[in-house]
Amino acid sequence: MNSQLIIIVALLLISCSGYERENFRMAVDEKYALKRWPDSAYIDTLDRFFAKELVRQSQKQKAEITMDMSSNFMNLPKKGVDIPEKKSQKPSAVKNAPEPAESFPDRFFYALYKLSENPNSNEFGKKYRAKEGETLDGLLLRVYGAKAKRVPKSLSENMLKGLNPGVDFSSLPEGEMVLLPEVR
Repeated sequence: MNSQLIIIVALLLISCSGYERENFRMAVDEKYALKRWPDSAYIDTLDRFFAKELVRQSQKQKAEITMDMSSNFMNLPKKGVDIPEKKSQKPSAVKNAPEPAESFPDRFFYALYKLSENPNSNEFGKKYRAKEGETLDGLLLRVYGAKAKRVPKSLSENMLKGLNPGVDFSSLPEGEMVLLPEVR
């Protein structure tokens, strides 16, 4: 029994000692996947090494990028090549297009932020009376319309709870006054 145990341990040691490391040579411009994450000592060593390394700042070059709106692809300038500016015969549709206005969620959160800075401000906030059993979603839809669906509920609800302490937004009682941002 004892001799069998010794033989088994010896076989295990022999089988484990046959491990050979993979030999490979790293190539330039190749990507390699990490088999394990480097430990903090290795990263600290790299940080110390690169802290002493001299880094040369390359001269900033201004690149001109042109895009023909009628084509399906865009040409980028080659490195180190000066590309003259092309003048098209027809006016560009992009230059004449009006700039898009801020989206409703952006305006809502801007007003909500301003209201949170000064909750007593009538400029950025207004109190609304809730209907029986109305939820926060229902109140927002009634006040702001369908565009209120684009406002992330988790963010808005947390900020509105800060402005309306003690208010249960899952089921508002009749006549509950809720402070909401005045979105312009």
